[in-house]
Amino acid sequence: MGSYLRGQIAEMANVNMATLRYYENHGLIPSPPRSESGYRLYPADVLTRIEFIKNAKLCGFTLKEIKKALTNSADGNISIGQFIDFIDRKVVGINKEIAAKEQTKQMLAELKNYLQSTHKQPEVQGVLQILHMDS
Repeated sequence: MGSYLRGQIAEMANVNMATLRYYENHGLIPSPPRSESGYRLYPADVLTRIEFIKNAKLCGFTLKEIKKALTNSADGNISIGQFIDFIDRKVVGINKEIAAKEQTKQMLAELKNYLQSTHKQPEVQGVLQILHMDS
């Protein structure tokens, strides 16, 4: 396996160098050794780790959650069952977010119907007056 400069790794991983620096500064990827001239030399296996980070982000995991999973796995403190439980909790959270968004969507639809109604209720008339939209 070879070693790569920051720009090379960033290009190969399809991330910008600021992202790579961020991941390094926040412990998502290990700090690489430096060459005699001071350049960071990243091992090729960092590409796999960056790909994991990118995929986990696409699945809705936060960088904090990803770091915790990476740290626990490096320490041998996480099993597949625990990771599956973590995924299940994430799905429950997403379902709650979807339900909240659906409720908001329903409220907006009702508001739209009230505003389009020819016989507006007094509360709607009051809102329209506040917004200077009374007709």
